[in-house]
Amino acid sequence: MCCLQILLFILSIALSCLTSAEELIHVFGYEKKEAKVPCSYGTGYESYNKYLCRNDCNDEDVLVTTPEMNSKYSISDDKLNRVFTTTISHLSYADAGKYWCGVSRTGKDIYTEVKLEVVRDSCCDSSTTVQSYEGGSVSISCPYDSRYQSNLKYICRGNQPSTCRQQAAVTSDNKRNRQFSLTDHRSTSFTVTITSVTQKDSGLYLCGVQRNTGLDVFSAVVLEVKENRCCDSSTTVQSYEGGSVTISCLYESQYQSNLKYICRGNQPSTCWQQAAVTSNNKRNRQFSLTDDRSRSFTVTITSVTQKDSGSYLCGVQRNPGLDVFSAVVLEVKENRCCNNSTKVQSYEGGSVSVSCPYESQYQSNLKYICRGNQPSTCWQQAAVTSNNKRNRQFSLTDDRSRSFTVTITSVTQKDSGSYLCGVQRNPGLDVFSAVVLEVKENRCCNNSTKVQSYEGGSVSISCPYESQYQSNLKYICRGNQPSTCWQQAAVTSNNRQNGHFNLTDDKSRSFTVTITSVTQKDSGSYLCGVQRSTGLDVFSAVVLEVKDVASFQSVVFIAPAVALPILIIVLVLVCKYKCQKVQGNAVELPRTTTKAADAEEVMGEADIYVNHDIAMSSKQRTSKQETETCPQYDDAEDDNDYQNFNISEDIYCNEFHSTGYRR
Repeated sequence: MCCLQILLFILSIALSCLTSAEELIHVFGYEKKEAKVPCSYGTGYESYNKYLCRNDCNDEDVLVTTPEMNSKYSISDDKLNRVFTTTISHLSYADAGKYWCGVSRTGKDIYTEVKLEVVRDSCCDSSTTVQSYEGGSVSISCPYDSRYQSNLKYICRGNQPSTCRQQAAVTSDNKRNRQFSLTDHRSTSFTVTITSVTQKDSGLYLCGVQRNTGLDVFSAVVLEVKENRCCDSSTTVQSYEGGSVTISCLYESQYQSNLKYICRGNQPSTCWQQAAVTSNNKRNRQFSLTDDRSRSFTVTITSVTQKDSGSYLCGVQRNPGLDVFSAVVLEVKENRCCNNSTKVQSYEGGSVSVSCPYESQYQSNLKYICRGNQPSTCWQQAAVTSNNKRNRQFSLTDDRSRSFTVTITSVTQKDSGSYLCGVQRNPGLDVFSAVVLEVKENRCCNNSTKVQSYEGGSVSISCPYESQYQSNLKYICRGNQPSTCWQQAAVTSNNRQNGHFNLTDDKSRSFTVTITSVTQKDSGSYLCGVQRSTGLDVFSAVVLEVKDVASFQSVVFIAPAVALPILIIVLVLVCKYKCQKVQGNAVELPRTTTKAADAEEVMGEADIYVNHDIAMSSKQRTSKQETETCPQYDDAEDDNDYQNFNISEDIYCNEFHSTGYRR
């Protein structure tokens, strides 16, 4: 039995050696990816070392040995299935060539030849282009060789075959996945349909067919999803409400016999379905189509309204491929003009010149002006034209240098309003520019500043202005009529001194007018003016009040005039009272003096202190005779009865005797 086992083992080794000599393992890999080399071995070698080598397989030629591994090579041994697999990473074209799978044993090792091919991980040399519009759907046809009818089919995004099957959007085993669906005709092609496409779906796709041995087979498709708008350029046509317009749609001569149509909007994907009129149905309500088959067809739209304004597409149907379009923008204008206007101003009774610009190509065209803002009737209602250059208060001058001028004289507030300057065109709509005339009342202003002064004094009036007028002429005038202010200016920044007016401009957003030696005649309204080169001058209003000096003096001196007589009466009463008290050493006042008398005494003392300076002055002027006439008091009596009143008593006494002496 033992001999039989040994014989079978030797036989298996011999068969293994014979098989290895005849086998060739063909391996493919993509550049920068990895390749796996599977090597099978016979029974009984499960525990033996395995390796992968190149060239003569000497020790230095061994790349990896079980169970070792490195960054480039790794090896694993499936002992159950008796297959060891070597993985070669980071493939390059230098890695292509012949390898050997080896099994170590006593004596001569067992070898199996391996051929590795490295190919570029991109596809393909040629591609097919398919197109669609956003929101639409597209079908991609993927051809394959008839021998692969039963093989797995799939599609993936990108151009890397190495990962295509793993990243497949849809396969023939899983025929629907979100917006992708796959149909295999099992002839020589399969079809992938993508619905609701967006511009993000644009790009390269690979159609793949799986092969059992070797690399899969691929074909490349480029999908272009266009924005559902058209086009890069458009033609503009115009009309006024209620009129009609003709749209000319160009096409190439190769499409003379193709169906033509027009639709509203700029979405090519739905244009044919929403066509307003076609070359098969040439009239539809306000639309009519005429094809002269000379590289253009014409669409006429009648009774247009502003609702008809917008984008239109002229379409030519193609089979196959996307239809061909050209874009038109229809502008139906309101019977009013314009988006922008120029404002001109004047005061009642004056005149105003309106400048009407036009392009140089219209130098020889008829010009005109009309009142209002309705272009459709402007020419018929023209106030004056370049053919009839004068009409009542209107006159027109055309210098043929890209503008004409209309002058209106003796304007009133009734002349205020909108005007249109028109240039006649043939063909096309006339060209207009709008003007708004403002005729202002000859008075100024809504707000005013008040300044005051007294007769004989001076007053400074500050006149503000905007910084843009720093270098402009400034002036002041009397009154509130702007139309004549400049002509009647009292002083200007060019003539800074005039009479008792003086003007100083510090050029810091205000100028100052000083009026000296003012009188009440100077009272009234004034206007500060800033001259503008174009437009009306800018004004601010001031009201000057000059007050009488006498009114000020009466207020200042009325208090002393009233107070002086009262003061004299009080002094006389107090003096009499004090002198009687001093002389009454023999006459003693009763102790039962009334409270009213006490109050009167206290009041008298207060008046004495208040008028202390007057009393001292009076004392100095008292004569010797007067002094002797007043009685003298001893110190004790002064201390007890008339404390702190010595000087006052002398004053009152002197006042009393002085009065008597003068009498």
